[in-house]
Amino acid sequence: MGACGSKPAPVAPPVTTAEKSDMRIAVVTDKKQAVFDQLVADNKIPEEMLKMFQGALGNLEKYNSDLAHVPKDELKAIFPSVDMPTFEHVYSLFTWGKEKRVDPKEFTLTVSMLACPIKDTKTECVLIFTIFDPDGSGSLDREEFGSLMKATIMSKLTHVEFLMKNSAANQVFNQHVKAEFTEENNAFYDMVNEWKADISLQSVENTQKMIDLYIKPGSDMQVNISNSMMKACLKVFDDAVSAGNAIPSSLFDASQTEIYKIIDKDSFSRFKKNDNEINELCDALFRDCDIDNSGLITLEEYQKWVDKNPDAMNFIKELNDHSNHAVEKVRNSVYFRKLSHRTSGTPSEEIMALRKKYSRRCLDQSIPEDDDEFEEFAKAEGDLSAEDLQRLGATSPVKSPEK
Repeated sequence: MGACGSKPAPVAPPVTTAEKSDMRIAVVTDKKQAVFDQLVADNKIPEEMLKMFQGALGNLEKYNSDLAHVPKDELKAIFPSVDMPTFEHVYSLFTWGKEKRVDPKEFTLTVSMLACPIKDTKTECVLIFTIFDPDGSGSLDREEFGSLMKATIMSKLTHVEFLMKNSAANQVFNQHVKAEFTEENNAFYDMVNEWKADISLQSVENTQKMIDLYIKPGSDMQVNISNSMMKACLKVFDDAVSAGNAIPSSLFDASQTEIYKIIDKDSFSRFKKNDNEINELCDALFRDCDIDNSGLITLEEYQKWVDKNPDAMNFIKELNDHSNHAVEKVRNSVYFRKLSHRTSGTPSEEIMALRKKYSRRCLDQSIPEDDDEFEEFAKAEGDLSAEDLQRLGATSPVKSPEK
């Protein structure tokens, strides 16, 4: 006993790894739920997708709060309207294995947020930030930001221009092209941009230096353009000089476009396959985004950085493109199903023609459930003509408009 006769306070048992995981999941799931609820409130989630997610959550209850051991194809079957690229990406965000727990609600919320087509940059920033903040800390560390950047760089919508527009990223990429002895392409591309932006650089003397360095055969930094393109460039320059005219600002346009294609298709493709260089790039972009040099990126910092680097959202835009097609397919299916009970006795070729004709539903419109309301809706949209309705055996033949 102590001096006052009191018993020492009991020592709380240490928090287990499993308990820490459960606490993390609870925090992250609550944050994702808040973002999801806001998307629903703002009508940014199509009705068909919302129904699918609600049904998926119910179907996942049978797995006893853990999806870690559920086969991927079995999980995908629970989300039939989510396109495969989106599902694959969501799947890659989670750690699957014996020692990990994948919460059904967190997984479903992540699928739902990434699969829904959203065309609002501010909302997209919040969405992406929440998804790539797996510990729910409210900020992105180097590893979390790196995962986001890798997803962006690997997106089909991301081209080398994303790196060229960001000075920090361009420095890393320039090291890559120097190592593979193709630096003349990047140097030419950048030099043309400077030349076009500053009229003082467009003098005959300075332009001649650029031509001698990059365009003429056998030059020290000759770029890989066709012979006809090279001759056309030289002719435009010589004609302007002979006539005493100003050098056309479009002089290098065709050459620069051609070189950009080469950089994007060849150098950038090889760059993306080099893990060490990608990690260097992520480090450079992290430092660029970490405005206060705190070692963590806040949502405000990320939003400001995206304003300056809009291509950083290409990853979510690519998923949105996939999702738009997926949602449209769901709507088309629902729309045509409303017609199917009227098709008895209609030749199959006519059914196929009508199916094709009516597979153009707008994503922002809901389809009435009631048959009569649906018929009026379809006519108002200009898709179901009186003739088509009668061909489909409509319950109430539509009168032709009076002449």
